[in-house]
Amino acid sequence: MEREKRTVGNLVETENFSRLVLERADVVKPIIREQLFKEYITGASDYDEILDIYCKTFGFNKNIKSRMVIIKVVSDVPKDDLYFIKGMVEQVASGYIIAYTIINRHIVFVTDITDRAEFLSSIDKFRSYIGVYYKNSIKIVYSKTAPLHRMRTVHQNLVKGLGYSFYSDKMTLYEGEINISTKRELLSPQYGMIEKAVGSGDEEEAMRLLTTFFKDLREASPIPSVAKTYCLELYVCIIRCCGVDRMEEAMKGIFSIQEGKTLSEIEQFITEKAKEITLENVSADRLAYSTLITKALRIVDQNLSNDELSLRWIASTILYTNGDYLGKLFKKELGKNFSVYVMEKRMELAKQIIREGQGQKIYEIAQKTGYGTNSQYFSQVFKKYTGFSPVEYKEVLKKQKQIS
Repeated sequence: MEREKRTVGNLVETENFSRLVLERADVVKPIIREQLFKEYITGASDYDEILDIYCKTFGFNKNIKSRMVIIKVVSDVPKDDLYFIKGMVEQVASGYIIAYTIINRHIVFVTDITDRAEFLSSIDKFRSYIGVYYKNSIKIVYSKTAPLHRMRTVHQNLVKGLGYSFYSDKMTLYEGEINISTKRELLSPQYGMIEKAVGSGDEEEAMRLLTTFFKDLREASPIPSVAKTYCLELYVCIIRCCGVDRMEEAMKGIFSIQEGKTLSEIEQFITEKAKEITLENVSADRLAYSTLITKALRIVDQNLSNDELSLRWIASTILYTNGDYLGKLFKKELGKNFSVYVMEKRMELAKQIIREGQGQKIYEIAQKTGYGTNSQYFSQVFKKYTGFSPVEYKEVLKKQKQIS
């Protein structure tokens, strides 16, 4: 009995509410209409009941076929301006808007235009209107056709799709064309190899590796915040190759990546910075080392996996110079013996291979780092250099990943 009274009471309240809205339509109706739709979409109340009230009060069928549109102003604008833009959209599209509101700085509206060509024509119209008054570009994502009573779910999908617009340079996106990745595997970027190429002034190799990095990132399409994390890690590797006097300035670039609107924008920024630092390192090599030692260093980088790599091999078969002279010059310019330098480069390569999962077995890593079939000797050198055996180093990395 008590439940029946409460239900009747709700109906009376609903009827009184509808009558009030209709009687004071000019003042109340636009405000109430927007608020009801917002509560329905955000689930702030009993959304099924809210939708019923909305449809009854404003004369809509909740099964009507419709589209949802979300408009995002790319650059920040004051809140008052956002309402003004919404008003412009309402004015231009007044004949076919079923519902509208602002949610989290996104202008959201539902239209009964189901024909896609007609709909896109109307989109172009209010995009041009906004362009006249505001120089801000806007991103628009719109849905497939769906009943009005499914718009809460549609809104969730479009918000997610708007996030994935990070991977697209298009300013108008259709729900059916947005590729939201379901992949969960982590990428294994070749940060070490990129840093090596930039640091050694090898522009061709650096650009090749960067192209691969961004191609793999697009194919995986992780959520934008994760994609930016990968880009930040890449950028830090690159700027480690610049001079100490320029490090503070280079660090400011982190903000540009964090604020990047699209992956293309971030890729262009990182690529330009990598080219700049790579070219600086070419010049730095020429100033720091003699031509002979510069050539020797590049030969070492290119032959770390070669178990015949030695000072005498380089001197006699490639540089055609005296081995003893090359050894003394090497020690003078780098401050360490050739054998120590090669060992350190090979150990860093081994660490990188283990980190990136390029070799699962110890003998494979030994072969890739120039120790041939002598995997036992490789393991001894690795432990002396790192403090861990290769197997222990793998476990340490595994635990670090689990913690992070």
